[in-house]
Amino acid sequence: MREIELIDEIRKRAGSPGEDVIAGIGDDCAVLKYDGKRYLLWATDMLVEGTHFYLRQAGYKRVGRKAVAVNISDVAAMGGVPGYITVTIGVPPGTKKAAIRGIYDGIFGICKEYDIKVVGGDTNRSDTLVIDVSVIGFVEKKRLITRSGAKKGELVLITGPVRNGRKEHLDFSPRLEEARFLSGRYKVSSMIDVSDGIAPDIGRVCRESGVGCRLYEGAIPLSKALTLHDALYYGESFELLFTMGVKEARKLFLEVKSRKQEPRYFVIGEIVPKKDGLTLIGKEGRISALRMEGFRHL
Repeated sequence: MREIELIDEIRKRAGSPGEDVIAGIGDDCAVLKYDGKRYLLWATDMLVEGTHFYLRQAGYKRVGRKAVAVNISDVAAMGGVPGYITVTIGVPPGTKKAAIRGIYDGIFGICKEYDIKVVGGDTNRSDTLVIDVSVIGFVEKKRLITRSGAKKGELVLITGPVRNGRKEHLDFSPRLEEARFLSGRYKVSSMIDVSDGIAPDIGRVCRESGVGCRLYEGAIPLSKALTLHDALYYGESFELLFTMGVKEARKLFLEVKSRKQEPRYFVIGEIVPKKDGLTLIGKEGRISALRMEGFRHL
């Protein structure tokens, strides 16, 4: 079963989440009522040896760091700030204490960097190494960004240049600073972090928003040695993909220019009516369909 099909089935069986849930299944985080000014953000991500990493290449510390980083990225995609995590690990029999300490060195290292507290978790025996991190964060109500707000005529933007997920997925820095900058100063209508590839992730935004999109090959900023195919369909770059109106984008680029900053934000496409589907315009004008296929978790 494809991941998107499984999510649809789970969402159908879960039914209505109730009035205290602002956003639930289908977004980067669950959004729950908290107090008069903020929402609570709640998400979880699991890393499995052989699917998300190979220990001989990664090492225990880098795996521990990534397990937290992917959760920070989810919170960033909602415009929020992470606060607390729990960590559950499944460890193969015979794993040395030094290896487990290495995992937690990576976990506590990035938690210190982003001022996150480890407040619980669980340990168990497993055939392969599994690390499951659950994160709680917070977002001011006026800063909340979901996947479901994209509108026809808006622009599609991405932070970048897009990182090479094959090479950098263990060491990336979540785009938390960029997300807070955007959510605090601009009207961002939707956002998602690129974990599975630009194509399936913009597809998720379009699906939740009830729209289509048109991306332009020549506008997608690629880091050195990154192929367009990997940017579209491999993912693991954890850049932020977002939408906003033309006037807002103009304000964004004028501010970036006035600060004499290196470009961090790039227009790569536009939102179109749902009936127009998801397409890519090649450098020579050739039109091709974007596939809802990316990094395979299942």
